[in-house]
Amino acid sequence: MTDNHIVQKKRSDGRLTLLTALYFAGVFLGVILYGALSGERLDALNDITGSFVYGRLNHTFWETLVNSFSGAFLLLTACFWLGFSAAAQPIELLVPVFRGLGAGVSLSGMYGSFGAAGIGMSAVLIIPGAVLSAFALIIAAREALELSGKIFSSVFGRNAASGGIGGTIDFRLYITKFAILFVILIVSSLADSLATFIFAGFWTRLL
Repeated sequence: MTDNHIVQKKRSDGRLTLLTALYFAGVFLGVILYGALSGERLDALNDITGSFVYGRLNHTFWETLVNSFSGAFLLLTACFWLGFSAAAQPIELLVPVFRGLGAGVSLSGMYGSFGAAGIGMSAVLIIPGAVLSAFALIIAAREALELSGKIFSSVFGRNAASGGIGGTIDFRLYITKFAILFVILIVSSLADSLATFIFAGFWTRLL
């Protein structure tokens, strides 16, 4: 492995660490935001959470699959297209924050609406899909950041020959990676839907 490849590997790992930290920062922020709510706003969010749970428990397997897949797919698609922009890095950094924020609010809402039972429901209704989809979106944001960086370097004349971080731009590899991430999202949605389908009867009787 050449020195340039080692440098690029370290920067790629650094981006991954940063994006993972941003995701968990988003989760923490979501929990804090939920805790800051009170009165009508808190009641409204708890009503939304309750409607989500009861609706999901009564959805068919395929309805749950589509609903689980659609949200993460939109963010994955956004990352894909943002990668072609030389100036999209700030937005790409916000993708894991946004996803983490939603997870934090959702988990807090489950506990706030259903108490201790909400922890078990979160383990069934939220966490199975959230873990894999978060992984896919963090990787997607990293790939988008790297492509944006290469395009930025190319635009400003910093290429592989000059030792810049840009390197060669392999669009085919970029598309292939996102195709794999797309498959991971499908697997995530299937796991999410299967967990809901298996345990729906139990939670329906409990509630």
